[in-house]
Amino acid sequence: MAGEEDLKNEIRASIKAWGDALMRKDLDAMHRDYAASYRLFDVKDTANGVAEVKALWERCFPYFEKPVIEYKDMVIEATEGMAVAHFYCRMSGLVDAPEGDMPRSWLRGTVCFRKDRGVWTCIHEHISFPVNCETGEIAFILDDEAA
Repeated sequence: MAGEEDLKNEIRASIKAWGDALMRKDLDAMHRDYAASYRLFDVKDTANGVAEVKALWERCFPYFEKPVIEYKDMVIEATEGMAVAHFYCRMSGLVDAPEGDMPRSWLRGTVCFRKDRGVWTCIHEHISFPVNCETGEIAFILDDEAA
């Protein structure tokens, strides 16, 4: 039986492998360990299953020269069969970054994993910007605000 820190390291390795595949724009490697029942709640879209999330990324890739994802304040909870990671993340490498706070803002992320036959599979992701409920506008999280 793996110890808790070993399990967390396995999840960190999975997240790092996904980021490395993202930089190469390698859709198959990005989604190699995704469950058939996978669902994504993204900033803009929802994707149900691997085919839909690959299509979403194919639509996004033209906007990036070389996409790079950065994480901070990652917390991982893991047992032998399930794991959840939550964090702040942001992407860089846009071909034509917009003005303002959005390109340097941190998004909130949660990724859920299930261990299936000894392999961690991604079953759910949720990526979001917080919204100011009074104004309905995105509440960008800048470097000095993330915690």
